[in-house]
Amino acid sequence: MIDQSRYHHKNQIFDFFKEKGTHKTVRPSECIVDIGEKCDKVFLILNGGFVCQNYNVVFDSLRTINFHLQSFHPIMTVIDSYFSDSISNSQLKAIMHSELLVLQKSVILKRLEKDDSLKKAYMEETIYALLAINEFHTKLITLTTKRMYQYLSEACPEVVRQIPAKYIAEFIGVSAEWLSRIK
Repeated sequence: MIDQSRYHHKNQIFDFFKEKGTHKTVRPSECIVDIGEKCDKVFLILNGGFVCQNYNVVFDSLRTINFHLQSFHPIMTVIDSYFSDSISNSQLKAIMHSELLVLQKSVILKRLEKDDSLKKAYMEETIYALLAINEFHTKLITLTTKRMYQYLSEACPEVVRQIPAKYIAEFIGVSAEWLSRIK
């Protein structure tokens, strides 16, 4: 697990969101970024939860690839679209009533040009988030289904408590029925 104690600038990022972000209320099942859109925003979850789902063209299906809660990966975007300025193959979908702060990429970049301290904090947060997602996906690839669920239960109990089982099953690549047997 990535050592979160090494990260010291999270409050500075949150303060920036509070200063420049726009408040958004999201209903369950609402997509804040949809497949086929360009994602030019970063979102901070104040409360609620989301899944990031990727569309597989070959199988014509969606698969959950990440979870976002106020206490688990609370800063989110559609990474491929945001960083490459391309159309998204993923969606960010609310799984419960949620409250967000939304920052436009242009606002972030403009501020980072002028504020070296915020730039350092933002870069650190971005690197931390990418490392955490990489670690999470590496476990998904290398652990058995049963061990992955055990890992989620032990290391990320808030995910198991708050994310509906169908998305957890989709994430680890099993049916909801199979997941209930693993539990």
